[in-house]
Order: sequence, then structure tokens, then C-alpha cells
Amino acid sequence: MATTTRAARTAVDITFTLDAAPERVFPLLCPVVEYDWIPDWRCTMVHSTSGVAELGCVFLREGETWITTRYEPPTRIDYAIFVPGGSVGMLEFTLTPVGAGTRVDLASTTTATRPGAPAHGTEQERRALWDLRRRQLEHYLRTGTMLPA
Repeated sequence: MATTTRAARTAVDITFTLDAAPERVFPLLCPVVEYDWIPDWRCTMVHSTSGVAELGCVFLREGETWITTRYEPPTRIDYAIFVPGGSVGMLEFTLTPVGAGTRVDLASTTTATRPGAPAHGTEQERRALWDLRRRQLEHYLRTGTMLPA
């Protein structure tokens, strides 16, 4: 019989709007293209037939293994994130046209994989990170350059 534990979990839903169509926003949610707009972004591509995000794309970032689990341009991209011995996460982006812009609905969930382990970031830390990423995206979409650090 399986054992169920009460592992720590952090779940955050965030919505923001960008002044660009989903067709411009979607390609920026790719581990390769993120080098263009996130100053501290670093990853190692493990597998991608196209060289960019696609269904089944696998990359490594800061000890995490990321897998693209849903890929529906230009409206939906999801990632599963595995931290060995620590946590499992899901990051889901839904892009919806709103006039000439895009509403971004982001769901971020992380669950510890062992009792007593943290869920890899608090809700406040997640919200702060995604507020920064929103500002970085806005700046890049407006100027084509990275937001100065």
C-alpha cells in the first residue's frame, strides 16, 4: 500500500498584461531566447530537435532539470521542474490576446519530495521573481534590450 505524506507545497497564480501580441510574447518563454532578456539567465540545453523550446525539450538550470510538457504556440507552454532529492515543480503559462496586448496567466507550483524538505521558494519570493520577470519582459518588448540590472 502506498504511503501518503504531507509534503510542503507552494502554489502561486499570477496574472499580468503585456503590450504585445501573444505571437511576440510566446517565443520569449524559451530557455534559449531568455538569454536575450534575462540578465542572470543561464542554462544547458540537453535536448531540443529545433534548438529552442518545443514539446519534450529538456534543459538544466542551477541543479534543476526542466522539461517542456505542453507546447501550443502562441497560447500555452508548460514546464515540469525536477530538483533531485528536493522538489518537483510545474510552471504553466497561458497567453490570451487582450486588444493589441496579452494577458499572461502564470501558475507556479512546487512540492517537496520528502517530508521536512522546503518547497523551494516561498509565495512571497515567487511573486517577487515574477514581478521582476514581468518588468524585464515589458522592457524587452518595448526596447529590444535587457532591463539594466
